This record gives sequence, structure tokens and C-alpha cells, in this order.
Amino acid sequence: YGTAKARIQNQLSYKIGQALIANSKSLLGYIRMPFVLSYIKDKHKQEQKIYQEKIKKDPSAKLPPLEAYPDYKEALKEKECYAYKLGEAFIKAHKTWYKGGYVKMFFQMKGNI
Repeated sequence: YGTAKARIQNQLSYKIGQALIANSKSLLGYIRMPFVLSYIKDKHKQEQKIYQEKIKKDPSAKLPPLEAYPDYKEALKEKECYAYKLGEAFIKAHKTWYKGGYVKMFFQMKGNI
């Protein structure tokens, strides 16, 4: 990850937001969506595990904080994009699905569009 923007785009929120947008364009996309989201979540978890093991072996391999990158301000703008916010809202809704999290997310997103 050479840039702060690339690191933001590698976060789970961004990946899920991108998948939600890409798969919401057709009926087949909606049918595929649970599988795609599950795959993204599992792959992200695996990448994080590999990164943590890499850091354990070689602490100098740890990525610098986002603030240290020259394109930090651009990365902050990326965090404000629709895909990132949608992914963030979806993760939050998923954590509280039993309390109607998805329904709340739907109405919040409907109000923001």
C-alpha cells in the first residue's frame, strides 16, 4: 500500500461499499450479494491475519500511520465518499441486525440520498 488513499480503499468498509454499489444494479446482483459480501469479509479477515503474523515476525514491516503519508488529505476525502460511508453503515447495521439494524440503515441511507 504505497499511498494513504490505497490503504483507505483496502479497508473493509470501502470494499463492502463498493460491492454493495456494484451488485445493486441488477436482480442477479442482489441474489449474488450475500455471497460476494461473505467472500469479501472472509478474504479481508485472512489478509488481516497474514498482516498481523508478518508484523509479529518483523515489527519494522508495520505500516506507518495514515497521517505520515503525503496524500493524507486525499485519503480523508476518500473516507467521505459514498462507497466508504455505505460500507461503514452496512457493517454497523450488520452488528445490530437483531435490533432492526438493516431497516434503520435503509431509512438513514434513503434520507441521505
